[in-house]
Amino acid sequence: MRHLLQTWLFKSISALFLSSFILNANANPTIQSNPETITDHYAKISDDVSLYYQEAGTGPVLLFIPGWTMSSDIFKAQIQYFSEKYHVIAMDPRSQGRSTITLENNDYGQHGKDLVKFINKLELKNITLIGWSWGCLDAYSYIRLQGVDNLHAFVCIDLSPKASVPQGQWGDSYESWGASVFQPFMYNRYQYTQTWMQSIVDHPLTPQELNYLTAQSMRTPTYAAIQEAADAVYSDYRPEALLLEKDHIPTLNFLSANRAPSATKWLKANQPDSKIKVMSKHLMFWEHPNEFNQTLDEFLSETYPNSEISFKTS
Repeated sequence: MRHLLQTWLFKSISALFLSSFILNANANPTIQSNPETITDHYAKISDDVSLYYQEAGTGPVLLFIPGWTMSSDIFKAQIQYFSEKYHVIAMDPRSQGRSTITLENNDYGQHGKDLVKFINKLELKNITLIGWSWGCLDAYSYIRLQGVDNLHAFVCIDLSPKASVPQGQWGDSYESWGASVFQPFMYNRYQYTQTWMQSIVDHPLTPQELNYLTAQSMRTPTYAAIQEAADAVYSDYRPEALLLEKDHIPTLNFLSANRAPSATKWLKANQPDSKIKVMSKHLMFWEHPNEFNQTLDEFLSETYPNSEISFKTS
């Protein structure tokens, strides 16, 4: 089954290549940042790849990683809030946002390698990794390569460490991926993306909100998005999740309400020390930033001695 799916996907990539760049050229959202407090940078991690990141504040390092096809802009409310006490960095993985677009190596194994180089390049120490959705796979992939020695804490926003599971477990079934993701995404990406964005929030999106979120996703070429998705479907980072528990890394899992029952069951059995926060839907931190930020702030405050947290003075 895996061979057939991969063959089908990659036969379609060449046909999608041109159309993806046409769609991507039309997506030009405004950068959502405060130029007085948030600065924009590029980290050159190899001869042909530079990763874009936003940075603000001083103190312990919080590194935010966006999910599938999205950019660091999605974390605007978190960057502004947490930069009052922390050194906040939000990055764009390769082929997402304003980072270098590559024809190959758009998979989460490579994202982990990129993250290793990015962290080393910036000389970041004692980091709290915060991933949203498949951005958690970037973080898990980093742990697979580097272990947890450089981690202070780990936060995953609404993702199982194993993407494809039997029905009723935390994740999605193999059968659901083709009909619910790959086919509609490939045949009408723009319509799929708009439907997807509305499905991961509670409130009816305004045209402005919908266009903004859709434009973010459309920055990633379709062929790169398919490569990421094909890799994610077969990913299994349960050993890395168990390592967090074994080595007593403070961990917080945000869960959307519909996934909470199966996710909570798995976490209590495998990561009993992990803290759990159930919120509304998948894009909870963007839609309900006050509740999300307060929960994350409380978790971080419990893990850092007061002497390590710096407060800005007016």
